[in-house]
Amino acid sequence: MSVLHTTIRMFVLTAMAFAGQLGLSQNGYHPGAKEVAFDPDWQLFAPVQLQDMEDIPARKRANTGFYVTYDRMYMMVTRPEAEQATNALDTAWGNRWDFGWSREDGGWNFSVMNIDGPDKYNRYGQRWASYPLPDIDGDDGDAILQAPETLLQQYRTFEMLDSVNAGSMRGFEANKTWRFEPYRYGGILEPMIGLRYAGFQDLAVNTRYTVDFGTVTNQFGDDISQEQYTKETARIDNNMLLGQFGFRYTKAVRRWTFSNDAKVFAGHVYQNREFSTDVFNNYFGATIGAGDDPIQELDRDGTTFTSSRRDNSTVGFDIRVEAAYKAFKGVDLRAGFQMLYFGRGIWRGATPLGGGNQFANNQHLIMPGFTAGLTWNR
Repeated sequence: MSVLHTTIRMFVLTAMAFAGQLGLSQNGYHPGAKEVAFDPDWQLFAPVQLQDMEDIPARKRANTGFYVTYDRMYMMVTRPEAEQATNALDTAWGNRWDFGWSREDGGWNFSVMNIDGPDKYNRYGQRWASYPLPDIDGDDGDAILQAPETLLQQYRTFEMLDSVNAGSMRGFEANKTWRFEPYRYGGILEPMIGLRYAGFQDLAVNTRYTVDFGTVTNQFGDDISQEQYTKETARIDNNMLLGQFGFRYTKAVRRWTFSNDAKVFAGHVYQNREFSTDVFNNYFGATIGAGDDPIQELDRDGTTFTSSRRDNSTVGFDIRVEAAYKAFKGVDLRAGFQMLYFGRGIWRGATPLGGGNQFANNQHLIMPGFTAGLTWNR
């Protein structure tokens, strides 16, 4: 009997050991395999199991370790006060990179952003209404006057510009974050404090076209005709050094992570303005024969350049609302809304030809828009 009992006991222990090995293999343990080969952290694009997501506590579901996010930005920008429709919005495209390192109790967050635009101009072509037609019938008489729309395309066309809303923006921020204990239903609050640099460059361009028939006197005392094209350009840099504080609130729901960011900033604005005027002239004889060329062509005259500097301060905020879908173990697809607001303190461009106050350096700037991109979390 003792031999039988011993045999049965050994069989039961062997079966239990085998069952334990099988159970572990179903949960990710594979005896005899290399450990790294089945480490889920190395499978960047492996799909996430929903039951695994539900078993992770709220603190563990927030970003930890190194992470990088990229977002394509579709933004809208308010116009300068020199425009009548100053609260109208013009579109611009940009890019934003967020990256950092986080532990369960907090970390560091950095963000780089650039926005190209807006690029809103009124444009049209201007041609001299009495510019001569070819001498078809052999009569070298005076020029044939025609309306601009009937002139042939071979004649000179000046591009007339009236900037409505033109500029670009770049920015960088660094924040220290702290992560609080999760709330009852899984939400996590992360206060932050940091520094922000924002540079907004505004551009104003305006042109003028005039014609004088036989009323201009040259250096020899002869009466001539003159065609004149004037271009004025004002380029303004607003370099802002700002301190900021705020918070981020995140909440995970199955595969989705919803987040809100709110930051308030204030600081100094260093402002620089460069203004230039270019004048181009074409000179003809007092009486223009059909097919006659200019006596002097595209002479630059009266070009001027000036620069000035001012200082100001601004207060504003940055708000983001985003939703991220966990498509793979280390990759989330995201979309959201962002709004940047600079409450006064911005110098927007204007020129004498365009009208408006050229030195209004205390204007506001509002930039709402939508973002879409992805997150990689290692």
